[in-house]
Parts: sequence; structure tokens; C-alpha cells
Amino acid sequence: MRILVIGGTGNVGSSLVVDLLGRKVDVRVATRSEARAAALPANVEAFVCDIVGNPQRAAEAFRDIDAVFMLNAPSAQETVEGMLAVQMAREAGVRRFVYQSSHCLDQLDHIPHLGAKVAIQRAVVRSHMEYTFICPNHFFQNDRNCQKLLLERGLYLQPIGSVGCCRIDVRDIAEAAGRTLTEDGHHGKSYNLVGPEKLTGEDCAAIWSTALQKKVRYVGSIDTWQDGVKTFLPSWLVYDLAMMYRSLAAHGMLARPDDLDAVTALLSRAPRPFKAYVEETAAAWRKPVSLDSNSALPT
Repeated sequence: MRILVIGGTGNVGSSLVVDLLGRKVDVRVATRSEARAAALPANVEAFVCDIVGNPQRAAEAFRDIDAVFMLNAPSAQETVEGMLAVQMAREAGVRRFVYQSSHCLDQLDHIPHLGAKVAIQRAVVRSHMEYTFICPNHFFQNDRNCQKLLLERGLYLQPIGSVGCCRIDVRDIAEAAGRTLTEDGHHGKSYNLVGPEKLTGEDCAAIWSTALQKKVRYVGSIDTWQDGVKTFLPSWLVYDLAMMYRSLAAHGMLARPDDLDAVTALLSRAPRPFKAYVEETAAAWRKPVSLDSNSALPT
């Protein structure tokens, strides 16, 4: 089985590549970056292309592919990129297509980078390929953005609010994607990928405080968060993500009663708890490392 991964060098994608290699399938990763292509594992086929900039070249990436995983990075051309990729897969005779969308999309589809996923999902459904949607909640790993302020000033800036999110580890997302790509029985299904608990901003700060053995204060100000990310994110995306966080502050990003049961069944185990991720990450941060303020984007 040969699988094409679009978005295979980010948080979820890189974990998915490792998962797929463990399943003994052939992996091809489409990326725009020569540097990221060179950094892929030696047994992964890199295909450098730009789906929007050179669709004729990009279409070659889908040749001889059995299944596609697609995670589009937030961009002003996300809708075009996603819909072109769906068409390329269909024309190439791809049998199975797994698309990473977003949890709670019905309450968040007014936000540009999330609204794009509605059109892409519709294109996937109409493609007549076998399809599955995986729809994750807010990533644990988004907290990497807070590393510098957590360690130096004891501040937790992720403005997820007081209603709560059922956050999830990207490694669980990757495993869910790996299973839906390589196993039968997932056609037409949409999996809301949630963690085992509801977490507020105060909850997250308290868990970090225990793991780091220092007082951590939740800031919760979207304006302060914007000031922290505007140096490395494009202006439109800062505005877009601020819209998302205002929605989370008002409504949260909550699981339905059966969502956790579905994730547990899909993974054949319970998803990882946030406390375990934080303890693991805090231990890694105690080692001498560079402080990276922009290693992850929210979802």
C-alpha cells in the first residue's frame, strides 16, 4: 500500500509518517519545502511541489497512490489548495481519502481558516472516493507556543477560556489517521477526536504549575496573545485565530457524550491525558534546549 501525506512535515503529519512506517506501508510526502523534504526519514519518498503554484507538477504526486491523508496548513489559499488536491486524487484513481478537518466545525465555520474546511469536505464527499474525516479538538502541542513565557515568567498565554476544550495529543490524532488510512470500515465516517477531559485555561495553567514546580498564572487575554504571535504569524492569521479564541471563550470546544467512546474504540485505548503530556514536556524542557516561541500553530 502506498500512501501520500499532504502536510507531512508538521506536528500531526510528522507523527503520522512515523505511524505509517510502523505499519509497513510505503509513504510519499508532498511538501513545498526542499529543506523539509531533505529532513524526512530516509525510507520516505519526498515529492516537492506546490499544489496551487504548479498544479500540473503537483498532480504527479498522486500517481500510483492508494490512499491520501490531507492536512492543509492555514493559508489564504487553503480552499483552493484543498479542492485542487481532492480533484487530483480523484483523477489519479486514488481509492481512499482521509481529510483532517476540525472539531465543532458547525460552531466555528464563520472563521476563515475553518470555514475553508466546509467546502473541502463537500468536495471530498462528492469525489466518490472512500473517505473519512478526522476532526480534532485543540492540540496539547499548541502549548509549545507558551514555552518561553512559562519557563521565564510563569505565564500561560493560551487563551482557551473558562468554558473549556476537550484537548487532544497530536500523537493520538496521528494514530487515528494511520488506522483510518490502512484499515477497512471507516468509509463515510467522521471522528471527533477529543481528549479524556474538559480543560479550561485555568486548568491548564494549574497542571503546568505542578509539572514545572512553580507558580503559573493563566493570562487569558486574547489581545496579549495577539501581541505575542504577531511577530511570526501573518496579520490575517492573527486576526483569524483571535476570532477562533473569542468563540472558544464564549462557547468552548466541548465533546458530545459519545465522542470519547468513539475515539477510545478507534484507538483501542483511551486517548492520552493532558497531565501526562505536560509532565513529559516539562521534563524535556528541563534539558538544555533553545526556547522556541513559534513551534506550533493553534488548530
